[in-house]
Amino acid sequence: MNDVQIKILKGQLCPYCNCETKLVSGEVVYPNWANESPRPKFVDKKYYMCVMNSDHYVGTYSGNKTSLGRVADKELRKLKNKGHNTFDPLWRNKTHFKNQKEAYNWLSKRMNIPLEFTHFGMFTIEQCKEAIQHCINLINEEDGRI
Repeated sequence: MNDVQIKILKGQLCPYCNCETKLVSGEVVYPNWANESPRPKFVDKKYYMCVMNSDHYVGTYSGNKTSLGRVADKELRKLKNKGHNTFDPLWRNKTHFKNQKEAYNWLSKRMNIPLEFTHFGMFTIEQCKEAIQHCINLINEEDGRI
């Protein structure tokens, strides 16, 4: 993996505009929520935002500046969310995997990508769609629908 790809996966480079990002408060990303009471947690987080297009951003882990993955546009953010909503119950409910690590190991093998890059936050649109389909296939297999 080259330096540009690493910067993209760390949220330091916008993959759409090929420009740097800046660390901003949640109030910049969600200005309409800034004065709500109670204040939503996502407003108090930090985000990496493209310096050229404010719709390209990614959140950070709570309490630090480490990005949750690559900068995303609206379509990719929706797919990342759909991916987690499809994948997470497979390990959280212990219906298919005993824990998160086991689930990500399975997904890594299915997608033929290294485990350290198997995370919805790092996925492209195509990878999100592929991961979602693997999860749906697993659910359907277990239900006898294939």
